[in-house]
Amino acid sequence: MMYETIRAILLNTVLKLHQKDLIQLNSGNVSVRASEDHIAITPTGVPYDEMTAEDMVIIDLDGVVVDGRHKPSSETPMHTIIYKDMPAVKAIVHSHSPYALAFAAVGRNIPIICTEGLALRGPVPVAEYECPGTEAQGLAAIKAMKGPPSVIGTLLKNHGVLATGANLVQAYSAAYRIEMAAKIYLLALQIGNPDILTDEQIREIRSVYFSKKSPS
Repeated sequence: MMYETIRAILLNTVLKLHQKDLIQLNSGNVSVRASEDHIAITPTGVPYDEMTAEDMVIIDLDGVVVDGRHKPSSETPMHTIIYKDMPAVKAIVHSHSPYALAFAAVGRNIPIICTEGLALRGPVPVAEYECPGTEAQGLAAIKAMKGPPSVIGTLLKNHGVLATGANLVQAYSAAYRIEMAAKIYLLALQIGNPDILTDEQIREIRSVYFSKKSPS
């Protein structure tokens, strides 16, 4: 089958997200570019613990089903508009992970207080509220991620998390790090007033972590 491999890769990411409690039941959705014009996306209404590779739906950039036995995710318009506007994005994870969703519900961004946020390129912003399942929600996410600073993930107001990547591994990692950053920040707030890393401190850490001369 033409899309057998990409469907299997997508399912593997879905199962990892499910095992880490980033997505539950059938909430949230995941997609990946299958080709220049086609996207593999999770189906609507299928519980993750029952999902198979064959359940993944292949759509075009307008959301029209190209191959598959199910309807694509109800969040398809959000995914397709992001792929159209941001060609560098090759994979998207949308989760309803609880700690990050708590910050999304109160419209509060997640600052960088530890190294978890470095891979996200900056504080996790909150996109303006738009109705779930619409292109407008995707456009709000695009606006938030383009910054400044430009980041690879955002909180969706009153809804959840949107994480992107050059592949599914990066998108999964971004979604996981956003949830970890949210959990750490919330715990720190219970103890006191967390110290937010300054731009200078962040630059110094990056010079150490990403320097070609630094030891592995």
